[in-house]
Amino acid sequence: MARFMHLSDTHLGASQYGIEERENDFYDAFAEAIQIAIDNNVDFIIHSGDLFDSSRPSNRALNVLKENMLKLYEKHIEMICIPGDHDRPRGKDLTAHGIFDFFGLRMIGMDNLEIIRKDDVDIAGIGNMKLYQSDLLREIYAKANDEASKMKKCIFVSHQAIDPFFPEEQCEAKKSDLPVNFTYMAFGHVHQFREEKIGRSVFSYAGSTEVKATKEIHGLLRQGKGVNIVDIDDEAKLKRIRLKSTRMQFDLVGNADEIFGKLDQITKENYEKKPLISMAFTEGVENAYLKGKIKEYSEYFIIRTPRFEVSNNRETVEIGSSRKQNELFIKYFGSERKGNIAYEIFKQLKTGEFSEEGIRKLAKEGFDAD
Repeated sequence: MARFMHLSDTHLGASQYGIEERENDFYDAFAEAIQIAIDNNVDFIIHSGDLFDSSRPSNRALNVLKENMLKLYEKHIEMICIPGDHDRPRGKDLTAHGIFDFFGLRMIGMDNLEIIRKDDVDIAGIGNMKLYQSDLLREIYAKANDEASKMKKCIFVSHQAIDPFFPEEQCEAKKSDLPVNFTYMAFGHVHQFREEKIGRSVFSYAGSTEVKATKEIHGLLRQGKGVNIVDIDDEAKLKRIRLKSTRMQFDLVGNADEIFGKLDQITKENYEKKPLISMAFTEGVENAYLKGKIKEYSEYFIIRTPRFEVSNNRETVEIGSSRKQNELFIKYFGSERKGNIAYEIFKQLKTGEFSEEGIRKLAKEGFDAD
C-alpha cells in the first residue's frame, strides 16, 4: 500500500484586493499543507495544477516554494505536478517548476499524456488544455483509460473543468469522458472540494488551499479548505484534512443595521486570523457614520472597501454571461472550433494574461487549418 497527499490550486504569489496579508495567507496555507504531508508520512505528493498564480512568479513566491521543497527533500518526499492554466508558460518558455527539480519537484504532462512510475504506483498526467482543445482532451482521456486497464495501482492527474461539476459552457469534458479505470483521479482547477466514486475510481477535486474570489466564500463556510491524504492499493481511501491557516471570510449584504449586527455576532467567535469582511449595503449610509463603524471593527477584522447595491426598482437584465459570449463567437464564425478559439483569444486579451506569440499560435491553429 502507498500513501500520498493530493493538493491543488495553491496559487503561490497570489494576493487578493491589494491586501498584503492576503499574499501571506497563500504562503501560510501551502506551508501547512507541506507539514501535513510530512506528519502523515506520505510516500509522495500529487499537485494537480496552479502551484503558482502566474507563469512568471515573484522572487518571494519562488523562495517560499524553495523553503518548503527543502523540508520535503530532507524527508525524501517527491512532489509530482502538472501545469495548470495559471502556471503554464505562454509560448515556448519553460515552467518555473523546473528550477526545483533537484529538490524532488517533478513536472509531468507538459505537452501530452505522460506516465511515470513511483515505487509500485503508475501516475499519468496531462496539463491544462483549453476549450478549443476539447476533442483532443477527450482522446487523451480515452487513451489514458485504456492504459489504466493494464495497471493495478494507478493515479490520473488533470487540471480541467468537468461538467457537471462546473458550468457546462466553461467545461472541456464531461463526467462520462473521465478515465474511470484509474484507482484515483486527482483533479484541479475547481476550487471547491469534491469526492465521488466513479466506476473503480475515487474522483476528487482537492480544491484550492485559499480563497481566490468572493464567490468561493460560501464553500469556505460550508467545508473549509484542505488537502487529501490517500491510501492506495486495489482501491483508494481518502481522508480529508482541513487547513487551520486559511483565513475566514464573510460576504455580508444588507442595510447598515443588518450588516453591523452580523459583525457583532462574528466578533464573538474565535479565529486563527482576523476574518476578511466584504460588505454590500442595500441602502445608503452616512459617510461619517460608516467610517466610524469601520474604524471600530478594524480591531477584529480586515475590512474591504464597502460596495453599494442600492436598488432603483428598475428591472435588471443579465447580459454577457459566459455561455452567451461563447455562443456568440460560435455563431459569428459558423464553426464550434473557430468560435472556441476566438473566445479563448478574447478571454486572454481581457485578463491581460497573454503573450503575442501565444495569441498568434492560437489564431494560426484556428484559422490557417482551413
